[in-house]
Amino acid sequence: MDDSMNNSTSQALTERVLQAYSRIENPRLKSIVSSLIKHLHACAQEMRVNDEEWEFTWDFMARMAEKTGPERNEFLLLADVLGVSQLIEMLNHEEPGQPVGFALVGPFFRANAPFRERGASIASEDTPGTRARISGRVFDFRDKTPIEGAILDIWQAATNGLYENQDEQQPDYNLRGRFRTDKNGTFELIALMPTAYPVPTDGPVGELLRVAKRPPNRPAHIHFIVSAPGYETLVTQIFVKGDPIIEDDAVFTASANMVGNFREEGDHFWLSYDFPLKRGVSTMPRAPIPI
Repeated sequence: MDDSMNNSTSQALTERVLQAYSRIENPRLKSIVSSLIKHLHACAQEMRVNDEEWEFTWDFMARMAEKTGPERNEFLLLADVLGVSQLIEMLNHEEPGQPVGFALVGPFFRANAPFRERGASIASEDTPGTRARISGRVFDFRDKTPIEGAILDIWQAATNGLYENQDEQQPDYNLRGRFRTDKNGTFELIALMPTAYPVPTDGPVGELLRVAKRPPNRPAHIHFIVSAPGYETLVTQIFVKGDPIIEDDAVFTASANMVGNFREEGDHFWLSYDFPLKRGVSTMPRAPIPI
């Protein structure tokens, strides 16, 4: 069969598939499914995927499913290292001159972190590592007025590079916590100096990184989700000024508008960091770790 006949037959199949899904009633869902079909078919057509390659593809997906559970989502990790997660954040939230950037949620956000008192530490007393005092203000991006009662949901890895749900030695919900701003929109808490760590490489995503000769490391950072009624939820990460691997972030998130200047103060560090919120709909991202 020559290429012109093959292309014609392939296009006829694509049209049949599109027609089969044409009765989806929700307009947005119908558009998404149709676009997905077109792009997947075009990709297969362009690459001329052979039988062995297709078998590898669905086996790769099956092995990702085996690695996915309550403590880890390999599918989300794949989207992260391919830059898809960060791209979606940029398309939906980024604006020129935005003072604080939006970041991907990542695979280790856990729902229902405990609320902690102002100035409290998210690290248990026996958690090793240098402490960092973090304070700042949450305010309206448009008129600079303080936002009282805003919630900051915070989580970070320990000095061994592991989040609490990955490490049996850490107490439940260690290095996680939620804080509320006061009437002046201010907050204060104690965390650890952020630690760099590699993304999990013991699964299919690790295979991909090794084949691509990509380092798996993430720059040192702390995760923040800042929310308040009537405001667009800010999902971001704070990186350490001067970290040499910011440009090589494994998930393409680190950028200049997410860098904090941690200043040394005796036996600890101090970071002052403000979070401006834009008016909009307050929604929380779904936690990859639901409990």
